[in-house]
Amino acid sequence: MMEAAKSLFLPFISVAAVCVVAELAWSFHKKRQVYNLKETLCNLSMLVINRSTQFLFVGYTYYSITWLEQFQPHKLPDTPLFALLAVIVVDLLYYIEHRALHTNKLLWCLHQVHHSSPWFNFTASFRLHWLGRIVTPVFFAPAVFLGFRVEQILLFVALNLIYQFFLHTEMVGKLGFLEGIINTPSAHRVHHGQNKQYIDKNFGGLLMVWDRLFGTYEPEVETVKYGVTEGYFGANPFVVQSVLFRRLLRELIRDLLGKAKVITPKRTRTDA
Repeated sequence: MMEAAKSLFLPFISVAAVCVVAELAWSFHKKRQVYNLKETLCNLSMLVINRSTQFLFVGYTYYSITWLEQFQPHKLPDTPLFALLAVIVVDLLYYIEHRALHTNKLLWCLHQVHHSSPWFNFTASFRLHWLGRIVTPVFFAPAVFLGFRVEQILLFVALNLIYQFFLHTEMVGKLGFLEGIINTPSAHRVHHGQNKQYIDKNFGGLLMVWDRLFGTYEPEVETVKYGVTEGYFGANPFVVQSVLFRRLLRELIRDLLGKAKVITPKRTRTDA
C-alpha cells in the first residue's frame, strides 16, 4: 500500500508543479492576483508536513479498513462493472464525509483549514489539516461491508482526491453541459465561497449528482468571496491548524464552568 501511494505521489506532484507554473503565467497575463506569497508558503508547508506523516496515516487507514474485512458478508466480483460501481459508491461516501465535515462542529475544526484562505489557486488544494485523515476509515467502512476490496476502495479515494486538485483554479471557466453533472472548477469555486448562497454547497468529489439529489447543489452566479465566515486566521500554518480547536476548547470550558455555577448552591449567612 505504501508503494502504491508513493507511485501515485511522484507523478502527481510533477503534474501539480506544471499546473502551478501555468496558473502563475496565466495570472500575470490576465493581471489576476490569484497568488499571495505568504499564503502559498503556508499551503506548501502543510503539504510538506502532510507528506512527511503520510506513512502513518496511510498505514492507519489501510489497516483499519483491512481489519473490517473480517466482517464482510461477501466479496463482490473483481470485474470492470463492479469497479465502476465502486467508483460511484466511493464518491457517494465521499459526499457524506464531506458534508459531515462541514456540518459537524468538531469535524469542521479539521476541515476549515482547507477553506480558510481568501486566495484560491492550485496550492490551496494542499491546505489540509494534519489530522484530517483520521476520520477516513469511519466514512468509507460501508464500502467494505458492501463487499468491495480494500485496495479498490483506497485507490478510488486517492484518485478522487487527486482529481479535485485540478478543480482549485480560476483559470478554467464554466464547462457547459457538464456543470451540475460532474465536479468542475466552477462548482468547486462555489464550494469554497463564503457568500451566503454558496455556504455548504457542492460537496461531491467527482459527481454533482449527489448534490442535486440532496439539495446542496449551487451554480456559480455571482463572484465568489473565498475564505470562512469565522474570519481570516493569517498565514501561520500552526495557527491555522489549531485556531478552531482552541476556540472550541474555550467554549467547552466556559460551558462547563457555567453549568458548575448553576449546580453549586450559593452560600448564605445561615449556612454552617
